[in-house]
Amino acid sequence: MKISILPEVFEHFNKELKLAFILARNVDNKAKVEESKHLLKEVEKLVRLNFHKRQIKDNSFIEPWALAQLEFGGKAHHYHTSVERLLKTALSGKTVVKNDAVDNILRYVALKYLIPVGIDDFHKIDGDLTFNAVKSSGRKGILGHLKRGELYYHDSRGVLGTQADYWKNKRTEITPKSYVHLIHLIALPPVSKSDLKTVAKEAASMIEAFCGAQTELFILDRNDKSITI
Repeated sequence: MKISILPEVFEHFNKELKLAFILARNVDNKAKVEESKHLLKEVEKLVRLNFHKRQIKDNSFIEPWALAQLEFGGKAHHYHTSVERLLKTALSGKTVVKNDAVDNILRYVALKYLIPVGIDDFHKIDGDLTFNAVKSSGRKGILGHLKRGELYYHDSRGVLGTQADYWKNKRTEITPKSYVHLIHLIALPPVSKSDLKTVAKEAASMIEAFCGAQTELFILDRNDKSITI
């Protein structure tokens, strides 16, 4: 499989976009579910205790996505991302805890660092995986709901996720039978490539420890737009 970021992403979405990918094989999602639940519940508590404080808006991981616009006011541009969905749920007092370890680990990482995280069953992806940006309005289907410049990704059969995984196609979702996962983490400035690599390494290490998986990590950006795995 070839994974690519098309030049249009850097032209129409953000020229400094970076994507970290974790390929996790032989994943046992049920091995340490309770431990993963405890971990996620702890970060939920921290979010509820600390996210309202004004100094949080200066956190370099929050700023690029303007996740705190409603809480802090100001003129930040507002993005819809998977992190925003998690934050809204956690801040409403509800839990985002799931019954599988990988999901809990990735939600933990997303809430801890406020970086959008997506996941697909590797074997359900058809053909190559491509990240692109909407070039014009008036498209049909799911892209018709997106504005010019918004980010999405697809395989040969169709769109798998949009707006930093705020919408996700169920066709490639993880199930109890999934054992090879392809995970991606998305970062914008001022988050550096080094920052993103550190976060991705932490996520990969936790998946290995909690799920007995073997992982590979790689990062794409405007200098390295594609990789074959």
